[in-house]
Amino acid sequence: MMGGTSAVNSVSLRFLTLDEIQEFAWLVRNYKGDTDLIQGRRTVDAKSILGIYSLNIQEQMELLVHNGDFKQLRIQIGKFIR
Repeated sequence: MMGGTSAVNSVSLRFLTLDEIQEFAWLVRNYKGDTDLIQGRRTVDAKSILGIYSLNIQEQMELLVHNGDFKQLRIQIGKFIR
């Protein structure tokens, strides 16, 4: 028997500049939901600019959105989805 599970939405991201990271962090910080960035075995809070900077910003990362209005967030961060 399966317990209650919540759907997690995800998208792949890549940043080209430090300014893009700052813009992304500002957008996600204002998002009313829980988000994580994953790169390899590392997971950081996507609302933490220091957490994002601890990742290799030249490599692909995955944004996990645990709750909230994923469709709206996806529109707002569309330029980082690569």
